[in-house]
Order: sequence, then structure tokens, then C-alpha cells
Amino acid sequence: MNNLSENPSERARKYIATLEKALQQQTPLKEGGMVEAANIAKVSDAIHRYLQDARFYLDNGRPTTSLASIAYAEGLVDALKFLSLTKNTDSETQ
Repeated sequence: MNNLSENPSERARKYIATLEKALQQQTPLKEGGMVEAANIAKVSDAIHRYLQDARFYLDNGRPTTSLASIAYAEGLVDALKFLSLTKNTDSETQ
């Protein structure tokens, strides 16, 4: 049986928390071979803006729009990972 809630508010909260954790564990690279650093920064900025939008819409009673925003952000995070344009900071010691 699937334990994932179909309640849009609950689902948006879960996705937002999951993405926030992923962002803490991944750092966009400053350069990526043939990809200009400015373009990586634009994608990273878009991720954070979509996350901010998701929080805003959830807090203002629009959970379905929040889900759409967080889905965009997750897609961009995945794209950076698939293109090896992030590094995992979770296992590094400081």
C-alpha cells in the first residue's frame, strides 16, 4: 500500500522539505567544462526562486500551484545532477 498522501498541502510540504535537504547536500559547480559558470548560476538561481514560490503558494492556500513550482525546482536539480554539474557536500567534512 502506498503511504504517499494525495492531500496537495501535505504533499507540497513533503516535497519542499525533501528538496531543501537535497539542496543542502548538493553544491552547483563554479564551472562545468563546456557549460559557462554564469549558466550554472542561472539554473541554481531558478531552483531557489521556484522553491521560494512553492513556499509562498503553500502558505497562501494554493497547494496545487506549490506542487507545480516544487516540481520545476526538482527537475532542475535533477538536470544539474545528471549533467554532473553539482558536487555532493553531504560526505565532506569541514
